[in-house]
Amino acid sequence: MSSSTQGYNISGLRTSADAVRYLAPQCVEPFFSGESFARLLRTAEAFPASLSLNHMFERQLGTATSPVDFFHWLTRPRGGDFFNGHPDVLSGASEGMPEAFFQKESWQRIRRFAREWLDDDSPLHEVLGLWLEYDIRERPLDVPIPLIFFTIDQNLSPEPALEILHHRPYASPQLATFRRCWEALPSTSRYRTAGILYSRPTEAIRLIFIMTHDDAFRYLERVGWPGSVNKLSERVREFLRFHTEVALHLDAHPEGVEPQVGMEIYTDAEALYKGITLDCEPLLNVAVEQSLCLPELRDALITWPGADTFQLPLGEMLRVERKFHHVKVVSQPDLSLRAKAYTTAEFEVIK
Repeated sequence: MSSSTQGYNISGLRTSADAVRYLAPQCVEPFFSGESFARLLRTAEAFPASLSLNHMFERQLGTATSPVDFFHWLTRPRGGDFFNGHPDVLSGASEGMPEAFFQKESWQRIRRFAREWLDDDSPLHEVLGLWLEYDIRERPLDVPIPLIFFTIDQNLSPEPALEILHHRPYASPQLATFRRCWEALPSTSRYRTAGILYSRPTEAIRLIFIMTHDDAFRYLERVGWPGSVNKLSERVREFLRFHTEVALHLDAHPEGVEPQVGMEIYTDAEALYKGITLDCEPLLNVAVEQSLCLPELRDALITWPGADTFQLPLGEMLRVERKFHHVKVVSQPDLSLRAKAYTTAEFEVIK
């Protein structure tokens, strides 16, 4: 959904929370508790709606109570203008972001990244997308500290981005595991993402790659993942029948590859590349059968997709499209699994 009609001053949408409130009839038990929705709104209130009107929500599926985390995403097509979100809001070229954010080192780095992303002559100009994830915990921070993920094509190096976003030089010994993992990627891995986990007490960098199942398991062996690849393959086999590819998550720590590994499971090719799926029930049924998802959460997710249109105060129409995006299965070397679901809401202002 394009943001080209959104503008920068949106009638009735001052903050991200103003947009998310239009989802209130759907943000109910069991996926959202009243408290989890309230916490999410308190975090979303800190951001201008002009940053991005495209949001994602994440929740663990194996427990009756869980916070729901919140994302913004901004993307651009290859060689095209920005079509989803406004990085100039992040860069400071346009007003909107609270100045208090940029007293924090993480947001200073993000601002520098956004400025480079907007620069036609910068090696970062061809970055395909940027995700900002906010962990929603007991007490929202006045300045939410994000996890930031950037996506590049296979012919680009992550070095220019990490030189800005990470506190250590790209050539430093502490990033040796990351470099080794990146260099070990098969040529068939097209979309490549790296994430700096600012809000978490870790030195690890998250790697996310889309590849075939076979390439994913061979890759884990190649980089020395500390688990049984054959047993992992068997353990997640039922999830892999929905699509020929997965998005593999791996954490590269200065001391080596961490034991946690995640796989984003999509229902079909359209879901994998466009975030669109017509029927998420079969995938969620497998999660229920594997005791990774409560039946009531499956039922709630099945009813999430849909669209509504609302009239804004000055007469514009706000279209809201809700989608189921994917399930992420997370494994430890002992083969214990947990699952998370990801849903989206995309808003478009029609003048």
